[in-house]
Amino acid sequence: MEHDTEPAPLPAPLPARPPAPPAATGEPRVDAAIGRLGELGELPVSEHPQLYERIHGQLVEVLGELHSRAGQADQAGQADQAAR
Repeated sequence: MEHDTEPAPLPAPLPARPPAPPAATGEPRVDAAIGRLGELGELPVSEHPQLYERIHGQLVEVLGELHSRAGQADQAGQADQAAR
């Protein structure tokens, strides 16, 4: 009786599925920033932190603007109530 000395072949890896596109947020600038995450597959891993930092900066900028607008709207609403 002979023994097989070769290991069994490994199964072929499954093909990688591309990630689903992110859901739209309703804010085009946020959607554009998040859409840049799709660039990660084209970049070496060593460049990922820089891309994350750029995306983060864009999101912080948009959030700051939206926060500022919300504050202005609150002030306007308070002024309307005070005038009544």
